[in-house]
Amino acid sequence: MKVFFTNSWDELEGKLKKLGRATLIEKSDDIKSKIRVSISNTTTNVDLRDVLEFLANLGYDFVGLKGFDDASLGIEIKKANTVEEILKLEDFETLNSLIRKIKENEKSEECGAIGIFVGFVRKLSDNKEVLRLEYEKFDEIFDEKLKEIENKLKSYEGVVDVKIYHKSGIIFPKEDIVYVVVMGKHRKDIWEPLKQSMEIIKKELPIWKKEVFIDGEVWVHDKLEADG
Repeated sequence: MKVFFTNSWDELEGKLKKLGRATLIEKSDDIKSKIRVSISNTTTNVDLRDVLEFLANLGYDFVGLKGFDDASLGIEIKKANTVEEILKLEDFETLNSLIRKIKENEKSEECGAIGIFVGFVRKLSDNKEVLRLEYEKFDEIFDEKLKEIENKLKSYEGVVDVKIYHKSGIIFPKEDIVYVVVMGKHRKDIWEPLKQSMEIIKKELPIWKKEVFIDGEVWVHDKLEADG
């Protein structure tokens, strides 16, 4: 699902709806907006992530945002005012949306097993209380490297498709960080690539993590070098 800030929704709406399901979420300070979101698509900063996940699970393809302060969202979202710009954006995914997409593979009829890995933020790290994690990725090569990792995992015998989604930006304790979804012909085919997936991701994916604690912060690669 493509998510973007825009000032041109009136011009974009018709074009996007020819390509898929599209809607606009406009900020409202009305406390009742949470109740109305599924009808009017009006929401507030505090529940925007939940609304986006809800729409992704429903199969929406495009979601425009209007009236939000992007600095306060904790989600990496870019501005786009043309269809061309929107189509180049990274997808916003959930575990359910990845499973839905992987089942759309034409070879899924040959399959009978899907394995998933979910990584989420722990509250305690090295006996320190974690306030949040901050992830930064190398945009220029991130998507290319992610695709390479997916293809490497797809090379395992019996594996038909693999989808990986790694969040960036600010992520709080108990929130999900990364999803790995592996579809295979039989259940025996999915375990080894699933087991190896995070080892490969940690070594090869160009994304960096900062742990923010109550009493300080540290980039994980700096901590590893110090420990080494």
